Amino acid sequence: MTDAITAIDKAIAAAQARKAAKSGLNTLNTGELNDKKHRLSDVEKVARNEERESRRAEKQAQREAARAEKRALRESNKTPHMKKVEKAASKLPALNQDATLTFNEIVANYDAAQVAALAAHLQHFNRVKATERALAQPLKQGMKVRVVAGDNRYVGLSGEVTKSQRIRCYVAIEGQSRPVYLFTSDVEVIAEEAKKSAVG
Repeated sequence: MTDAITAIDKAIAAAQARKAAKSGLNTLNTGELNDKKHRLSDVEKVARNEERESRRAEKQAQREAARAEKRALRESNKTPHMKKVEKAASKLPALNQDATLTFNEIVANYDAAQVAALAAHLQHFNRVKATERALAQPLKQGMKVRVVAGDNRYVGLSGEVTKSQRIRCYVAIEGQSRPVYLFTSDVEVIAEEAKKSAVG
């Protein structure tokens, strides 16, 4: 009987200890709860306040980061087609310094309608010149040419004609695994080559 009571007392004491541990209170040796709170020293108070401030600053930083992320998402959603525009811009051929200055002057000083009209005139001019080149300067295999129109990846590059047809040609460009298929009007014969064919 005494053993049974001792086991019950131990179980009660263990339950009280668990309860005290959960509530953060200390138990006395007798198993009774200590109602007196532990007084913090000045050093402990400073440490506690610093820890609170640190947690508060961390939460504030997390809130600000979340706000910034939402703001960036909103701004990116405002212009859903800009990615396509930026991708198209990255494929444009490079302008030299003079052309860049002229371009910047035009877009700064003319309204959208005049810029569009000027672009249309430039396209037409290029088409006229391309037609003149195609008619006046038939290409022959082995001629050195420069790409002046067509696919932006090749504009400005030079190569050698490997095959020429009535309106199309194949040009071997350095760095390309295969000859590039172009309209004959997309290329111009390099000046030295033009002189040779005029003399010959």
